[in-house]
This record gives sequence, structure tokens and C-alpha cells, in this order.
Amino acid sequence: MKRLVLPLVAGLLHALLMGLACAPVAWWPAALVAILPLVWAALRAERVLWKDALAVCLGASPFYWYQQQWVFEISSAGYVPLVVYLTVYPGLFVIFLNRLVRAFPRTPLTLLVPIAWTGLEWLRGEVVWDGYAWFLLAHPLIDCRPMSISGSAVGAYGVGAFIAAYAGFAFDLLGTIRPSTRTVRSPRVLVAIACTIVIAGAQVALSLVCSSNAATASGEPQLRIGIVQTNVPQSNKVAWTFEQRKADLSEFLAQTRRAAESKPSLIVWPETMFPGGYLQTFEDIAPGGKSLGTRTTSMATGLLDFQRSLGIPMLVGALGADGLRLEADREGSFFKSDRRYNSVFLVDQGQTSPLRYDKIRLTPFGETMPYISYWPWLQDKLLALGASGMSFDLAMGSPDRIGAFEFAPTVPSVGATRPEIVRIVTPICFEITESSLCRKLVNRAAQARARVVIANLTNDGWFGSFDPARQQHQLAARWRSLELGVPVIRSANTGISSITEFGGENRNRLIDVSGRSARVAGVMVDNVTLFRGTTIFRQVGDLCWTFTLLLGAGLIVAFRRGKPNNPAEGVSTTSTHGGRT
Repeated sequence: MKRLVLPLVAGLLHALLMGLACAPVAWWPAALVAILPLVWAALRAERVLWKDALAVCLGASPFYWYQQQWVFEISSAGYVPLVVYLTVYPGLFVIFLNRLVRAFPRTPLTLLVPIAWTGLEWLRGEVVWDGYAWFLLAHPLIDCRPMSISGSAVGAYGVGAFIAAYAGFAFDLLGTIRPSTRTVRSPRVLVAIACTIVIAGAQVALSLVCSSNAATASGEPQLRIGIVQTNVPQSNKVAWTFEQRKADLSEFLAQTRRAAESKPSLIVWPETMFPGGYLQTFEDIAPGGKSLGTRTTSMATGLLDFQRSLGIPMLVGALGADGLRLEADREGSFFKSDRRYNSVFLVDQGQTSPLRYDKIRLTPFGETMPYISYWPWLQDKLLALGASGMSFDLAMGSPDRIGAFEFAPTVPSVGATRPEIVRIVTPICFEITESSLCRKLVNRAAQARARVVIANLTNDGWFGSFDPARQQHQLAARWRSLELGVPVIRSANTGISSITEFGGENRNRLIDVSGRSARVAGVMVDNVTLFRGTTIFRQVGDLCWTFTLLLGAGLIVAFRRGKPNNPAEGVSTTSTHGGRT
């Protein structure tokens, strides 16, 4: 048992530091040292056993028990498996790093630590269970410009790799230099120093390039945008009665009128906040298959008439469908469709635009069950067990139908000699956490030298009363602005609605309703500066998948060698890294 105390303490320290770095404390310096306890746990013994890794997992778990508590209100059966899944990664990092160190004793930790950490972080964020890119090591550092600005070139995972490299370098020094005489005991430390100089130099160079490429607001065109923040509890929305829908629609329209008083060029509603279900027209089919023509629901007609009188285009989150029809039988009428989507509609001149955006990446375990969805009967069984009342019947949007909504700038750029185009792309909810998808949307819209804005329509009512989750979601949106060099606006049910302009720092404006940003209804109207520049990340993409490949290759070598730390290596792991058996 004594052997397991130290790994447990290392996990607890990691949990404490991550807790300090993330909301609600949000003290970003803690992120710089958050993985140091885990690196120490990987090096303290010559061989880390699986039970040591489990002790680390147990110690790290309080962070995830706290941060994911909102899941319990949605699915009590899903809460524990999700927390267990997330806590596996700190333990895997410890045991995998130990294996790499023993397999490659001459390789500096400056290189091995980012391979192990970023390889696992990218795998969790982008691949396993369709990816869960929350609580990345770099996320809290969005407010530390010297560290975060290089994200315009390497993305959030790349900034995390820089932090991991510096953590590895600290242990290279601690394990190979005598504190009393500062005398180098191993030539390997010289390699570590050289690698760190190269890594730090690369980050500084990238930061300078990214800073110089960041356009200034002077003379750039602007688009005035109105954001409506609703405050519908998710429990109400799951069982939305007709009377409550009518009352909510009346409230939404009143807020929209308030936003219109500030004369925006566009008003944005949150995800799926149209209370009438389907906003598009449908075919009315009588018994026997006879068509009675096309029409809309009464609420849809009311919204379209309202927008026509308002005269301001609106982006509205609603259900979309292919082949939508109202069929009648002896028991009554009911809607049927070939497919249903989580969609964004443009309402202009009293009608919906033929162009709509259908959500492409459905939220894992919120709208679909990754892998399990291939067996609908199994998915239904698990839903009945862990999330009674929910149904996963939404289809994924087709990438071939991706489009962008076009507008003209409210304030043209200084000296503009021809009409300018603003294109708005609309990743929905969880999609804003996926940098690869957002990059694809932005690059498609940026053709013909158009200015691009990301509008993230989201329903954060899922988070209940747990505001730190809302802060974490909004934090991810800020990283998309930094990585892609475009403004990001958020219209969020229950908050946090915001406007983030390129740079991700010092230009992040939150909705303010009597001093509150979350769990309040209100409006926000402001100008958004539209930049024409781009970023290295937007042009090249995320290359951090290479860390996962390097990690996989290194582990294959490590497991094949079996016992790599033999006399022929000429270097003892414990003496090289300052560990102890």
C-alpha cells in the first residue's frame, strides 16, 4: 500500500492544478505546471506498474467528478462511466511515459513528455468516441498571450505540446545536474538543452509571425450583429408543452424587438430555440395519399410574419428535415420525414432561405452513441437504461451540403472600391470544440476573398446550474477565433453568449444582464470587425496527429523490447532521470 500513496498524491496534485486552471477559478498559471506531478509519477520508480497507474487515476478523478457533475442530471447511469473514461488518460500517460523512458533512455524527456502527453490528448480529443476536446492543457492559457498566440500556427494541441516539452526539460535538468555544483553529469542534458532552445525558439518565432499577421481593426469592415440569449431550462425543453411553447415564443419575439432597436444587420437565436418544431414548409397528405398542398405550422407562420415586419434577417436554430410531410390516418395527423436534422435557418423577407446548415458532428452521447448507433436496438436499450425520455433520431448533415450565409458589411472597409461579402458559417453547439470541422467550414466560406464569421448557435441548458461548463464551452470558442483568425459570435440558450474577435485575448465580450452572463435572458448588440487575413493553422491544419503516431510507434518498440534497460544500454534509467526504485 505504501507504494501506491505517492502515485495517488501525484494524481491529486494534478487534479488540484487542473482545477485551479479551469473554471470557476480560471487561474491560468496552474496549467503551466499541471502535468509536473504526473511526469514525476512516471519517473519515480524504475518500472511503473498498472496498479501505480490506477492510483494516479484515482487521485486525478476529483477534477472530473467535479467538472462533469452536470451529466448526472441528464443521465445518472452515464455520469460514472464518463468520469472513469476521462480519468483513464492521466494513468495511461504515466505508464506510457515510463515505458518510453525505459525503451529510449538516451532520449531527453524534453521530447518524450510531449509525445506521450499530446499523443494521448489528441487521441482523446479527436478520435475516441468521436472525440471529446474539453479540458485540454492549453485551454486556460488563452489569456496568456505569450503562450497562446502560437496557437494561430499550431492550434491548442500544439500549445499543449510546448507546455509538455518545458515540463520534460525541467526534469531533464533535475535528474542530470548536481544542485550544489551545477555540473553536467550526462551528455544527454546537452541534447535536452539544445532541444529546448529549438522548441522555445520555434514558439517565439511562431508567436512573432502570428502577432505580425494579426490584422488591426483600423479600416476593416464591420458587421453589426444582435444576439438573443434565451433562458429555457433543458428540463422544460425536453417536455415542452404547447402552452409553454407559445409563451416562450412570445418572450423570444419581445427580446428580438429589443435587439432590433439597436439596428443590427443580423439577429441570431440559439440552437433549436424555435418553439414550433419545424420552421420549413411541409406537404399535407390526406388519407389515401392525396396531397392537400404545402403549408407551415402556425408558429412558423407567426415567426415569418414577424421577421417580415421587423425587416432584419435572422439566423434561427430549429429542426430541419428531408421529405417533411403531414400524414393523416384514422387516429389523427402526425409529421413524418425521411431524415431529421439539428439545423440553422436564415429567415429573410418573411421566408426561409433554401440554404440551411445541418449539424454534421452530432454530440457524442447527447445526440448519438458513437459506434453503438450502428445497432439501433442496442442504442434504444441503453437510452432506456441511462437517459429515459431522450431519443437519438437525428441524422448527420452531409458535408456536400455545407454552405455559408451571405451578408453585406454594416460598415464597409476604408477605401473599398467594390462590394464586399461577409459569409457566416454556423457550427452548432458541440461542433465549436472541433477545430478541424470549424477550419473546414471557414476555408470553404473564405473562397472569393470573402470575409468570414463563425456564428455558434448552442443550447447550453444541458449544463443545468453548473456554470463552469458554460465557461469551458465558451473558452473553446475563443480558441477557434485564435486558430482561424476569424470573429466568433455565440448565441447560447442559458448563456454564455459572446463576441470574440481575432486574437482571442482582450477582445472577448460577454453578454451582460445586470452583471450576469449565465442563466439569464437578454440581448447583446455590437459591431464585429471582419479581418481578411489568415493564419498558419488555417492554411496548414492540425499536425498534432503526428504525436499520436510517434507515441504508437514508440510503444510498439517498448513492448517488443520487453526489458530495454539492460547493461548494454550503458545508461541507468534511475540515475539518468533522478528516479528511485
